[in-house]
Amino acid sequence: MQEFRIADFGLRMNSRGQTVKPTIHNPQSEIRNSYFINFALAIIFLSCLHSTTYAVELPDVISGLQGRYASVETVRGDFLQTYRAPGISQEESGEFWLKKPGVMRWEYRSPEEQVFVADGTESFLYVPKDRQVTVQPFSAADLHSTPLEFLLGSGNISRSCTTSWETELKTKAEHTLLIRLTPRKAQGEYSFLVLELDSQTFDLRRIAIREPGGSTTEFLLTNVATNEKLDKKLFQFKIPKGVEVIRLNNEQ
Repeated sequence: MQEFRIADFGLRMNSRGQTVKPTIHNPQSEIRNSYFINFALAIIFLSCLHSTTYAVELPDVISGLQGRYASVETVRGDFLQTYRAPGISQEESGEFWLKKPGVMRWEYRSPEEQVFVADGTESFLYVPKDRQVTVQPFSAADLHSTPLEFLLGSGNISRSCTTSWETELKTKAEHTLLIRLTPRKAQGEYSFLVLELDSQTFDLRRIAIREPGGSTTEFLLTNVATNEKLDKKLFQFKIPKGVEVIRLNNEQ
């Protein structure tokens, strides 16, 4: 079942039942409304030595990461999203904008255009190809215990997760380190997160989300900028004329 996960950032919204991947779906026509939020969010989250030996202590890394994003008000950047499951490998890419406490915009450009906007009260998923908009209640509270919460600096890493060095996945960039965050309370959306961080600034370069079923969604983040002034119109969505509108509630 496909699902829209910001960032497979861990927040499900809906599904429509096609190929399993982190994008929003519709029960009847494929809405993709979910990991955007668990995941937008999944983005804010040493000199590394050979293998898994690092020149710094893990508590110092967690403290540096927490401090780096505590002062973040806005985040924008480009992303490459990769979903892997047995027999499946899919890539999507685009641009995102986030602003505290929980408004955001995700524009998927390739291979299919999609726009996801959360304005603080509702979320909108627009799929131009389908001429369809899915609307659902959404607020900053829905980001609780998701990767996006950390990205926006509103979560407490040590309180929410146990932390360790990552030994399974390998780094994809130079001068980075890998840490694993495992929720202290069981999450239906993900089993653990792996964050690849700049060893000097603690900026987030990559997020990997492992789901209970074993599939993995990764977000490779580039051209990331924080605390820039963002036009409020980015977080407003006007439903185009002539499109099908599907309204859902959080119980569906």
